Amino acid sequence: MIIISILALVPFCLLGQTDSLKVEARVGVRGKWQTGNLAQFVINPNAGLTFKKNNNQLEFQGNYEFLKVNQGSLINDFWTYGIYQYQVHNTLFPIVMIHYGYSQAYAIDNSLIGGLGFGVNLMPKNHRSYIQTNLFIGHLNIKYQDVSKHKGTSLGSYVKLKFPIVKESLEILLDAQAYLSLKDTAYSSFNSRIIFLFKLINNFGFDLTYNLVYTNNNPSVTSKANGKLIFGLNYSFK
Repeated sequence: MIIISILALVPFCLLGQTDSLKVEARVGVRGKWQTGNLAQFVINPNAGLTFKKNNNQLEFQGNYEFLKVNQGSLINDFWTYGIYQYQVHNTLFPIVMIHYGYSQAYAIDNSLIGGLGFGVNLMPKNHRSYIQTNLFIGHLNIKYQDVSKHKGTSLGSYVKLKFPIVKESLEILLDAQAYLSLKDTAYSSFNSRIIFLFKLINNFGFDLTYNLVYTNNNPSVTSKANGKLIFGLNYSFK
């Protein structure tokens, strides 16, 4: 609750600063609709919102995936996170991070992790390119289906990078998140995405994403490590 309260106060702190507030947003969607003996409906919307002011940054990301085959759903997953970075262009800076979600695919009723830590820029950061790692310690609260809830102190990390490949028309992004429970190290997870962003016209483009997920100690029939390749459309504005 302390972490949530801190993040809730951050927008008011940003508004109270003297420099103008910059807002960046991105929305994307992927989907599939199939009829016949194997009727399928797949939708995967995602969005990101970033506030920047006086070298401080507040970022939110959300991703939802739903897969229905015939009359039953196989995937109903939602994940979101928020991170506040103070003096984000410095080499070393403090952060507050929170991550929440649920996953039918991995039999997770709900998962919440939040904490305080620091970030490191491994190269000078600008809007075109950066390499950044964030580490934090906080509290993990996770509930698997038909398993007792697990609570305890945990470590977390969030790594992200961005590079242009072909000037303004092609970029590569990587973000990776992980946690490890210090109470029971069997509770651990890793989620990474490599994204190729192709700009078509103005702020509209399409993306190619490879997503690798590893979850330890989950009771579902899903294997511990899973990868998938996803195509989609995106729109960004500032």
